[in-house]
Amino acid sequence: MVAMVLAGLVSEAAAEAYERLHAAGEIPAGAGAGRFDLDDPAGRELLDAGLVTMAGTGDHRYVRVVHPVIALRRLIDRQHRHLAALQAGLAESWERFADLVAPTTGLSQDALDGEDVQAVRDPAEMARLAAGLYRSPRRLLRATFNARSGHNPTTEGLLLPPPDAIAAGVEFRMLYDTEHASDEWGSHSIEQSVRAGEQARIRRSVPVKMMHVDDHVALVTIDRTGADGALLIRSPALLGLLAEWFDALWHAPDTTAIGEAAPVELTPARHKVLHLLAAGLTDEAIARQTGTAVRTVRRHVGAILEVLQVDSRFAAGVAAVRRGWL
Repeated sequence: MVAMVLAGLVSEAAAEAYERLHAAGEIPAGAGAGRFDLDDPAGRELLDAGLVTMAGTGDHRYVRVVHPVIALRRLIDRQHRHLAALQAGLAESWERFADLVAPTTGLSQDALDGEDVQAVRDPAEMARLAAGLYRSPRRLLRATFNARSGHNPTTEGLLLPPPDAIAAGVEFRMLYDTEHASDEWGSHSIEQSVRAGEQARIRRSVPVKMMHVDDHVALVTIDRTGADGALLIRSPALLGLLAEWFDALWHAPDTTAIGEAAPVELTPARHKVLHLLAAGLTDEAIARQTGTAVRTVRRHVGAILEVLQVDSRFAAGVAAVRRGWL
């Protein structure tokens, strides 16, 4: 039961070491049989996390664990601090970008239009540029998309990675928000894009739409919907900030990948449910995304929690990340 409490919050080896210590009450410190080695990676992990204490002196030192409730609280607090630091870093990167382009400070069109930054106000032109940029990378496309649309976005239809680009090793990385992934059309478009070779990940919120091509040029909407236009950016400094912001989101713990091969412990259907669950979708939204009944989704969720030996959706996400399933 103790290992279930710590599952996903420490390594499997550390969870097992904690369980062994908890069952024994205390174990002599040191290396060798019948002892608990604090220099071992699992022991060091528990010590660094504040989950073990020492008693005695010299050759009569013993290792004990803190109470499971305290251990769980410390680990969750540590996770929250990590997420808070990550979010602060993301916010700082975005603020630096916003300060540099300052789209809401009353700059005129002439002030925006230049060699490095150009304002694009016409919705049709924005759609044309976005479609062209999506198909143009020679190395890496970083792109974001949310469900909020200020205009009818495009007549281009579904954008798919060109087969020759995929064959040549070009990476197409797309971040979607959960609102788009929960929509019937959004779910279909993501599925088709992933099938064509796109790498897709989902976050609860994606603040703007962006196409960022080969660290050479980017198109990013001025506001969340694109209703106020977009900026066509060639400035190396701004491109670097946008790339930094995107990469942090791409690797963030609350971003989840979809379309990857399922681990042997889960069926492909349950692996897909796990990804959508970790992205924050409700059971109803997951049912729409997977084309199944809500009751079926709930059975899958229950099976996932059992396989991961956890008792909450949050803990399932953490445990899955630890195992490399997300």
